[in-house]
Amino acid sequence: MRLNNLALALGMILLYNKMERADLPMLLLALSLCGVGLLLAASMEYIGAAQELTSGSTDGLLKRQAAAVAAGLSFREALILFGSRRAVKAAPFIFAGGALLTALTFSPLGVSPAGSDDRAWLELGGTTIQPSEILKLCFIISFAAHLDRCGEKLNSPGALGLLLLHSAFPAALCWAQGDQGTALIFIIVAGWMLVSAGISMKWRLAAAVMIPAAGWAAWRFLLAEHHKQRLALIAQPSLDPLGAGFQQLCSRRAIAGGGWLGSGLFFRQRDLVYVSQAQNDMIFSYAAQTGGFLLCAVIIILLFAAVLRAVTVSHRSLGAGSLMSSGTAALIFSHAFLNIAMTLGLAPVIGVPLPFVSSGGTAAACMLGATAFVRAENRKESYEDNDHTRPEPQGLDL
Repeated sequence: MRLNNLALALGMILLYNKMERADLPMLLLALSLCGVGLLLAASMEYIGAAQELTSGSTDGLLKRQAAAVAAGLSFREALILFGSRRAVKAAPFIFAGGALLTALTFSPLGVSPAGSDDRAWLELGGTTIQPSEILKLCFIISFAAHLDRCGEKLNSPGALGLLLLHSAFPAALCWAQGDQGTALIFIIVAGWMLVSAGISMKWRLAAAVMIPAAGWAAWRFLLAEHHKQRLALIAQPSLDPLGAGFQQLCSRRAIAGGGWLGSGLFFRQRDLVYVSQAQNDMIFSYAAQTGGFLLCAVIIILLFAAVLRAVTVSHRSLGAGSLMSSGTAALIFSHAFLNIAMTLGLAPVIGVPLPFVSSGGTAAACMLGATAFVRAENRKESYEDNDHTRPEPQGLDL
């Protein structure tokens, strides 16, 4: 009976998405990745009952992850029902609400979970949420609306300056929380959306020239000693093998030990490498250890397909809807790239989860919610209430 109800609910979601022109391939790719995440959660809960796999308890992990997926699907349908046109109209209020919610982490409601050095969570009624994940969606909506309003003035210094301030605010807010990973995500998403909107080559070249100077300034004035240590560990992980470098060293051992097929997702007889946060930010190392190169390849292919699908829909759309789809592509790509690089020891540990796969209620639900932005819109829907036109976005070719 439960399987029948689940199949009925999924069928209703697919039918509703078709009626609302939401992109079904994108939904199926997201659900496939969620399925991999649920499989890994079930594996970790089963094997974790026999040996210590990671920091924190794995009891009830599958149930919590399933609840996050269900919440994410509900959130996605709510966003589709609200509609992108309404979202664009209400963009300033949506962005302000997301920023205010994130700013509450600096109040007594803000908490830092055990083992974390950033104050990025809110404790509400016995549960915790990470409001910066919600802010990412609010930013995509508001930045798309802002870019669309700029129209042909996009490349003027004044318009570009305001856009840079718009993107710098959430990045600075998350940096102040101590969440440098999320701050970097905002920068990548903003840059991707600017290129998609048609920013001129002269500004792209100027940004490329300024990146080294910005990196020097960040190293000199922004990064604390433990941030610099994490960057140094990329080149030489053995600098602090029992301290800051321990997590990535274990992650690399786990990935290397998985081989082609892994040790088995539900095989308790073999001792697995302990990796801190293996259920969350380091889930890719657990996938490699138990499912091998084959499972990792499946995850990477699905993630690449999801990014490609969002870019394709962005090319087929116009106006703010196109830019929201582009922002979703940037969000998935930046998370996937940074997370996998982090587990391989090619990037510092900055707390970026693997899209749709890592455990974590707010992150999983919001990533599913972001897929609501991937939907084709025609010119009438995009510009019905605007008195300007903007050239078709250039997009990002993959």
